Amino acid sequence: MPKVDRVEPSKHVRGRFLVFLDTGALIKVGEQELLDFGLRPGLELEGETLQRLIASSEDTSARERAARMIGARPLSKAELVDKLVAKGEGRPQAERAADRLEELGALNDGEYAKTVVRHYDRMGYGPQKLREELYRRKIPRDCWADALAEARPEEEAAADYLASKCRGAASDPRSYQRQTNALRRRGFSWQAIRSVMGPCPTKENDWD
Repeated sequence: MPKVDRVEPSKHVRGRFLVFLDTGALIKVGEQELLDFGLRPGLELEGETLQRLIASSEDTSARERAARMIGARPLSKAELVDKLVAKGEGRPQAERAADRLEELGALNDGEYAKTVVRHYDRMGYGPQKLREELYRRKIPRDCWADALAEARPEEEAAADYLASKCRGAASDPRSYQRQTNALRRRGFSWQAIRSVMGPCPTKENDWD
């Protein structure tokens, strides 16, 4: 039966302890495991107890890493789980950590979605780009409608972008096409672009 050989505080992570077993194994635990399992040198860990300790330590690791990640920058719940798994956490542990942070209010996909939309709207992007960002960040679709309502009217956003980037209206077909393409790349619809750009200076533009 494995025994605890020694217990040492981690030199790198505050509140974490290193439990060395006489088998050569190492288990990283938090303060709660230290207290709950009464970990001390000489303690024998029978099979079931050892498995519970390992499971608890894995959950603690995932929670601590999750807290550090969302403390560094906002993430959607799905993004957080994927990043935890990529860092070596088990998916069940990652999902439980994300669930706990959501329960505490530290993780909120609806508010995060609004933050994303406001950010890209201020940068002069259209609805298609906003939807692409929500999708890329794995934000649930049931959060999209409320978030997209935070953006300015599409034509207003397109007109503001042109005013900030272009010196007046297009005066020739080439500059007209360049401005049109820029708006399209930024996610504005053809309908909004037509409304903002008006007709081509010298010839009728083919929008099809």
